[in-house]
Amino acid sequence: MIRVLICNWWLLALRGVFALVFAVLVFSLRSLETSIFTRPIVHTGLVVIFGLLALAAGVSTVAAAVYRAGKDKSHLLLWDGIAVCTAGLVILLAPKMELASFVYLVAVWAIVVGILELVTARALRRHIPDEWSLSLAGLGSLILGAYFLFERSVQGATMIRWLGVYSAFSAVAMLALAFRLYGLRSSIHQLVEGAELPSPK
Repeated sequence: MIRVLICNWWLLALRGVFALVFAVLVFSLRSLETSIFTRPIVHTGLVVIFGLLALAAGVSTVAAAVYRAGKDKSHLLLWDGIAVCTAGLVILLAPKMELASFVYLVAVWAIVVGILELVTARALRRHIPDEWSLSLAGLGSLILGAYFLFERSVQGATMIRWLGVYSAFSAVAMLALAFRLYGLRSSIHQLVEGAELPSPK
């Protein structure tokens, strides 16, 4: 798995960029939420943009899992990308879904992605013991999912702000991971050889 991640660090960075774009949009459009005329348009537009960027982020993650992978495919990363793609597609195919349904969808998606990211982070730490960014991304996903799942009174504006904060947090964590992997390109052979050594009994 470590070879796949290092070779495809830029695809993970792209996922971080997509998350950062959404966070910037959320906070740059906050002034339009004060008007009752523009608020519904802003919220609907941000939901659609979230779906588009989620789909793009999922595609980049799937690509990172399979591109130049050979027999070394990262199945956890693949399922992570599929989960993000699925959420994006559902949002785009049903843009007029009720707020409660959207909140529930995002909650389930975030919990699934959080679990996959934490499991992937645990596997990654066998090669890079001090790597923490993916663990933080997974933890952030779980917190968002739990909040949306158990806080049934989430309003549209609150939900959008939470998504913006989560996207910014996820972007920083994913970009930190991507550039850490970029810095390990010269050590890829040692890391791969160390992963292939039999563990001592």
